[in-house]
Amino acid sequence: MRTIIIKLLEYIARIIPLWLYPALIRRDMLCVFYHAVSDEPMEHVRHHYPVVPVAQFEAALLYLKSRNNFISYEELHAHYAAGTSLPAKAVHLSFDDGFAECFTVVRPLLRKYDIPCTFFVTTDWLDNHIMFFDNKVSLVIQKFSELTNAEQKKVLTTLQRQFEVIIDAASFIPWVRTLRYPDETAIDKVCQVLKIDPLAFLRERQPYLTTAQIQQLHAEGFTIGAHTKSHHKLINLSDAERESEIVESCQIIRKITGQEIVPFAFPNSAFGLDRRLLADIRARHPFLGLLFNTKGLRRDVNFIINRIWAERAPAPKVGEIKKLMPFPKVLHTAYQETWIEETMEMVRKLMGKK
Repeated sequence: MRTIIIKLLEYIARIIPLWLYPALIRRDMLCVFYHAVSDEPMEHVRHHYPVVPVAQFEAALLYLKSRNNFISYEELHAHYAAGTSLPAKAVHLSFDDGFAECFTVVRPLLRKYDIPCTFFVTTDWLDNHIMFFDNKVSLVIQKFSELTNAEQKKVLTTLQRQFEVIIDAASFIPWVRTLRYPDETAIDKVCQVLKIDPLAFLRERQPYLTTAQIQQLHAEGFTIGAHTKSHHKLINLSDAERESEIVESCQIIRKITGQEIVPFAFPNSAFGLDRRLLADIRARHPFLGLLFNTKGLRRDVNFIINRIWAERAPAPKVGEIKKLMPFPKVLHTAYQETWIEETMEMVRKLMGKK
């Protein structure tokens, strides 16, 4: 019965037009976030997140600007902290991680259209001292995909001997994608086999923002937020480690920018995190601003703001690059998901009464 109801709701959700959804799913504002915008391939990102072409990002900005009112983090914070009103159809834009293209590509467009933005930075990556393991994995996938069949076979033979696993050309990419933070030594060994030098890449490519760039962004009126020190999933850490990742990364940003209040964005999501713990951390550290999550239009406690991930793409086939949805489709999908969830919740309550 539940499956039938969900399928019916999914069908109805698809045929409800986008223009009608704001009347059905009422929110004070929309929050939208990205990671990477560039017309360059960004080989360290493209197999981790889709890289948004500049024209597609600009089109999304113009779409939102023509229909909504962009607001700054300060306006958003004042609304939640002091109850100040927001303009109608408010929208807040943010970027996660802190890739250098936030400064070189995104910043000029935001200044061109006078759009405020919050940039959430993973502080360990600042000034390009450390490379994120997923960025290494993306480099590995890119390099392997460029090899000839004979070269791939040679690499696979070496990896099978070193890791005592059975992998072929078809299973290599799914296998390397399973490697996570605890497997970073293994990722580094794969890099060595493929002759990838992450430290050289950091020096020459400089994929992450620098302290000087962050200071300039802040001087130009943009808000800088924290995105943990290491980008660990907080659900996998102890309570003390979670607090350290949140508080210390915000302290670093505060020291760099001089901001009195520093907002924070969860890596991946705040799934499974005790909201009482988060409230306690904020209460003990008054410089912590609002916390930003990744769950679209869903509601949460009043200090957690959910955001729509703009780089949505249908699941690709193995080895294919994700193809992005146009922004109106991204927005429509976010509304559909929330409408289905909220309608299902009403159905459960009605059935419970019976």
